[in-house]
Amino acid sequence: MARKAVTLYLDEVAYKRLQELIKPKKISREIDDLIRRRITELEGGEYNPAETADYEALKREHNRLVREAEKLRRHLKRQKVYSQLLQLAFNLGMKEDLSNLDEVVPKILDGWDGWKEDAHQFITLLETIHSKREIERKLEEIRMRKSL
Repeated sequence: MARKAVTLYLDEVAYKRLQELIKPKKISREIDDLIRRRITELEGGEYNPAETADYEALKREHNRLVREAEKLRRHLKRQKVYSQLLQLAFNLGMKEDLSNLDEVVPKILDGWDGWKEDAHQFITLLETIHSKREIERKLEEIRMRKSL
C-alpha cells in the first residue's frame, strides 16, 4: 500500500481524544482503516477488519523475511560456503519448493564437512525462505480475491 501525506481539517478535540483512545496505534493507521471501511460500505461490500489486519501483518512479516533471507545469504557468501551448501542440499535430494526440508535438514548436518555454524545458518536460511514462500502464497490468495 503506497502512503501519501495529505492534509485533513479535523475537530481538534475529537482528533486528540481518538489519538488517546487508540494508543499505541498510530492515528494515520486508524484514519486509513476508517476510510477503507467507509469505501467498502459505499461500494456495497462487507468490511472485514480481521482480513485487513491479517493482510497488513502478512506484508510486514514478508518484508522482514525478505530482509532476513538476504542477510543470511550475504553472510554465507562472505564465508564462501553458500554455493557448496546449496549444492550439497540439492545432491541430498532437496526439492526446489523446499517441500521436503524436514527430511533434508538432518542430511545436511551429517553431510557438511565445514563449520557446523555455517550449516545451521544455511538451514535457517532455507527455513526463512520456506516461510517467506508460504506468506507469498497467502498474499497472492488475498490479492487475487481483491482483484475479483
